Amino acid sequence: MAEKLNAVRARLRDFFMKRINPIFQCPYVLIAPAVILCITFSVIPTIMSIRNSFFRTDYVMGVDKFVGLSNYDSIFSDPNFLQVFGNTLIFTAVTVLFALPLAVLVAVFLNKNTAIHNFTQSVIFTPYIISWVSIAALWMFLMDPQFGILNLVLGYFGIEPLMWMLSEKTALASIIIVSIWKSLGYNVMIVTSGLQSIPNEIYEAARLDKSNKVRTFFKITVPMLSPTFVFLVTTTIISTFSTYDLIKLMTQGGPRNSSNLMVYWIYQTGYLEFNVGKAMAGGVILLLFIGVISIANFTMMNKRVHYK
Repeated sequence: MAEKLNAVRARLRDFFMKRINPIFQCPYVLIAPAVILCITFSVIPTIMSIRNSFFRTDYVMGVDKFVGLSNYDSIFSDPNFLQVFGNTLIFTAVTVLFALPLAVLVAVFLNKNTAIHNFTQSVIFTPYIISWVSIAALWMFLMDPQFGILNLVLGYFGIEPLMWMLSEKTALASIIIVSIWKSLGYNVMIVTSGLQSIPNEIYEAARLDKSNKVRTFFKITVPMLSPTFVFLVTTTIISTFSTYDLIKLMTQGGPRNSSNLMVYWIYQTGYLEFNVGKAMAGGVILLLFIGVISIANFTMMNKRVHYK
């Protein structure tokens, strides 16, 4: 009996090794789950969004009516969309211009293997892993016009209290501050990894040439970090253009559309106004704009990238 069981096991093992195992060693089989998920949740929704952007849906009759470029014409003649698009450009530009240099400065300071520096890195990274709900609740308390700590600090310096998210003049600046604060830990971690990948021999050669710290930073550190900058600029642009949670939780696009951004505008147009065609057209415009910006960023910055 035992000999028969061993023979069956041997046959099954031989069958698996000769027939089944080569199948799982095929690279196309290994990447098939990822490809299927990508097609299902990215490619197909994108194609459907482009298709729906040329239609107007009647939910009462359940009929799609082809309207051509009418949705796009409606968008570009809508002053609210133009304001939202401008807000998104300002939000993205300011976040990139302030978040990345700040991350570089903090990373250079924390690029030391000591207990206090490692602890500080952990503390700075913590906001990045906290949910947007907790972040929004915290900053709504800090920015409260009457009881907020930020206005209390401003009062000590003789500065008039600000309305922060409740004012058209400061609402967009308020969400920019929160966005930079939350992403700082991630950006610092990426820059720190880039700093640690720079060979020490380069810095030793600079010291032998009697190069000061400022010159070493701009002539060695910054050029060697260029691949990191390309990655961070691209991911920051994509993340800022797709910001939704922050607006939904803190300002809902107000007051008077002053803090509204593209993705939240698409949500308002599609789900609150039931104008799906116009919302899909806005999504296509956002997709094209992000694609153009990303390609331009890689093209221009890769000319100045030093990988070795």
